[in-house]
Amino acid sequence: MQTAEGVEVPRPLTRREEAVLVAMIKNANPWDDDVPVTDADRSRWLAQVSGTRAGRPCGCGTCPSIGLTNADGLTPDFSESRVVLQASATGALLLLFVDDDSLSELELAPLSEKTSFQQFPDATGLAFP
Repeated sequence: MQTAEGVEVPRPLTRREEAVLVAMIKNANPWDDDVPVTDADRSRWLAQVSGTRAGRPCGCGTCPSIGLTNADGLTPDFSESRVVLQASATGALLLLFVDDDSLSELELAPLSEKTSFQQFPDATGLAFP
């Protein structure tokens, strides 16, 4: 399938996208302090990475955010059992959404309307509050 911009989706993750995804799963803290994330959760999510593909990109034009799909091209829908992991990078907030125990979206949100990003930051530069 192609997006309106002619981008083929799903597609394999780039090395940088995969490195950020892995760093987020291993190190990021939950957005909501009331949502516990266990080592077992992180292990299950890490096991999904090899079969994860980049789905539909964000259409805002200022970020590299992507939906995450499984090998069949399916992205989980928003669910009540959503976990959001957070990190930060220079000038941006980084979020990983996990819906119904499946990786669903990797989002980079610029902190200023005057800032845009063409790709995710290097995983070694992420900060985990």
